[in-house]
Amino acid sequence: MSAQPVPGSVLSADGTRIGFSRLGGGPALIFVHGALSTGDTWLEVATRISHQFTCFLMDRRGYGRSTDGPDYSLARECEDIAAMVRVAGPGSHILGHSSGAICVLEGAFREKIGRLVLYEPPLPIEETAVATLNPAAERFRAAIVDKKFDEALTTLARDLIQLKAEEITRLQATPLWNKWGALIPAISRQSKAIFEVDRDLERYRRLSIPTLLLVGTATAAHHKAASAALAHVLPNVRTVYLEGEGHVACLTAPDLIAKAVSEFLQTSAAVLPEGGEAKAAQ
Repeated sequence: MSAQPVPGSVLSADGTRIGFSRLGGGPALIFVHGALSTGDTWLEVATRISHQFTCFLMDRRGYGRSTDGPDYSLARECEDIAAMVRVAGPGSHILGHSSGAICVLEGAFREKIGRLVLYEPPLPIEETAVATLNPAAERFRAAIVDKKFDEALTTLARDLIQLKAEEITRLQATPLWNKWGALIPAISRQSKAIFEVDRDLERYRRLSIPTLLLVGTATAAHHKAASAALAHVLPNVRTVYLEGEGHVACLTAPDLIAKAVSEFLQTSAAVLPEGGEAKAAQ
């Protein structure tokens, strides 16, 4: 068992090299990060459960250690997840955050997966929500065209992801902010793909995989709405509310996330027969 991350990589179907780090021992758990992050964003959580699970922190295409392919689509992201499952092994558990959770949901139709952990997938479920977010998306893309990456990053965090002002201020004071600025081109194409996701969630009723849905009690309204809509259609789901947390509890409350994930993956009856809700407080 490795207490320190060990780097590795795997080739996806189109030849894109997907980088990852691995640590720990036990059943495999693959982490699929969100747009405003890399695999290392989940290192604090992974370290806390590495004595129970072999954690694979992948970098999505165009991020971190991974190269970029000639074209982008959610189907390509699913191929990348499939490549990681080949490395980690069939029946691996998968955790997806934000846009990464949408990729995981799509990939779950194709791969043999143990259990799913989904942290606030921003599914575009309502026309009104999409209409509200579209102007911000246009400002975001205009800033990218003008190569104003810091402005684009602020627009993304404040208006699209809808982080609180104090969360943004705290992040701007860390080295992560400048690193995320370099990710803006990759983030832009992902945001476009997410807006084009099918808004009919009924298809997710076919996913019988035991699923933990994580939702912050202080998160943005559209994250709560999307999570609630998803919980309504998934047939084998439990929702855990992260008390006092928003969309980036992996950074602000890694202990809280680690505890919820560990309990879910280790308990044989982790998912209630009729679904359920619980609160996680520090």
